[in-house]
Amino acid sequence: MKKLRILISFIVLLTLVACEEVPPLINYEESKSLKDTTYILSTVPVAEPINVLLEDVSGVKCVNCPDAAVIAKSIMDAFPGRVFTTVMHPNLNSLSSFVSPITKAGHESLYDFRTNDAKEILELCGIPGALPRGFINRKQFIDQPSRFLGRTDWYVKCEQELDGTTPVNIDLESTFDDAKQEGIAKIKFTYTSAVNKKQYFSIVLIEDSILDTQEYQDPLTFEVKYNNDYVHMHVLRDVVTFAQGDAVAKDTATSFIPGRVFEKEYKFSMNVSELIKVNPKHAKLLVFVHEGVPYLNVLQVKEIHVKD
Repeated sequence: MKKLRILISFIVLLTLVACEEVPPLINYEESKSLKDTTYILSTVPVAEPINVLLEDVSGVKCVNCPDAAVIAKSIMDAFPGRVFTTVMHPNLNSLSSFVSPITKAGHESLYDFRTNDAKEILELCGIPGALPRGFINRKQFIDQPSRFLGRTDWYVKCEQELDGTTPVNIDLESTFDDAKQEGIAKIKFTYTSAVNKKQYFSIVLIEDSILDTQEYQDPLTFEVKYNNDYVHMHVLRDVVTFAQGDAVAKDTATSFIPGRVFEKEYKFSMNVSELIKVNPKHAKLLVFVHEGVPYLNVLQVKEIHVKD
């Protein structure tokens, strides 16, 4: 009888755990926020066309990842100023065979692109079993089993997402101090229609034009080869906010109604860590508003150069 009661208690506990929504990770990082104000406009501005965020999950030991980069560029070229890309190298053991630095003699990686920020984003959005994969506005499409998509689906899904307007406009400005290698991102979110889901935003520091080794597959012989002068673009170097996003409204009682404005300022640095030093000439900030767990959908995204 005692064993039966223990078994029943275990089953009840397991049921409760299974039904409980997985909470976002706790942010133990120091906030980089410098300003946070909100107010309501008397006149609601016109809603902007919705843009698209393509998050390319990549690796330097991924022979098909260069092809994914070509596809991403073709999409951005087809829809200039409407589709923005970040390339994530997650620091995940399950993907180490794709993302760990190359150590082959004569082709050693100069840099380690892996970040814990990318790891936490995948822990939120889904971890693929192979690369390359990508998220389109972090959306769970009804015809797909998961959020991450193969590269052959990217173009169609991006084009599909570009139809319509956004409930939140984004205005960006960046000031940069060369001497300190630091900057301030000034952001304004203006809601043009009401939303009732939890709202978060992310500020992502990306870097272009990084020369380093990349594996690829010879299209004729299918042999794995190495390009020591591969140009890595849109590489995620740091998430200035918490990796899973900061709340748009600090006060949970604040309503997201037409005309509601949030103004924010965040500091960022090119010296991300001892290992990551970003070249400001090739650096950009991606800013996007997204829903909370479990929806995650990106509502709008904009990009700005760190310095002119």
